[in-house]
Amino acid sequence: MQTSFFDANNTAPKKSYRAIRHDIVRERQSSNCESAHHPEEKKQQVKRVLSEHSGWGDLSILELFAGHGNLTKLYCDYGEVLAYEKKGAVFDKLVSNTQDCMLLRCEKVDSYREYHGLIYLKQSFDVIDIDPYGFPNRFFPDIFLLINHGILFVTMPKPYVNILNGITQTHLITYYGDHNPSQETIINRIALWGLSHWRQVSLIDSIDLDSVWRFAFEVKRVKATDYTGVKNR
Repeated sequence: MQTSFFDANNTAPKKSYRAIRHDIVRERQSSNCESAHHPEEKKQQVKRVLSEHSGWGDLSILELFAGHGNLTKLYCDYGEVLAYEKKGAVFDKLVSNTQDCMLLRCEKVDSYREYHGLIYLKQSFDVIDIDPYGFPNRFFPDIFLLINHGILFVTMPKPYVNILNGITQTHLITYYGDHNPSQETIINRIALWGLSHWRQVSLIDSIDLDSVWRFAFEVKRVKATDYTGVKNR
């Protein structure tokens, strides 16, 4: 007997297990549940990476999608922080949770749009953290124009745990050439995007957080002539 995707008393299609699980994760994210945001694992990674590669106290940091400020307070220990968050209630929590932080500016803006303004102003940061509610692909390759030599943290949802409808699959194919790209494919593509603006991008740390990967890249600006071994005439 063929399984029906419609409820007997309702014409609306039933949700799949994956769709229900996706809704649960979204709800946990909205409520700042630790099982969805993994703040402690992210904090430990930030401490580990910055202590080994950057140092303390004088860094310029751009945090996109700052959320409730789980990482913002930690970043303030390392230098001056610009934190973006769009959602009203979440932004209010961000401001409340970080009110004792020095050298912090919180702005209620759309990270996807506002970072283009920073590029226009020729801003540069030592650390950039991209932690969106979905895929971060829309930031590439131009996010590299904001970092000459520093650390880029990227939170990447695992494609195969999301609902791969036609739109999502086309989106992933457009960016990665595959509707279900592997971790290796994603890392290699991010490194290739860096070269679009002559940044050498190297993976220095990664953690597996159930439904997402958390990558840390070292970014270095390189001269095109030195990198390619070609001399200008």
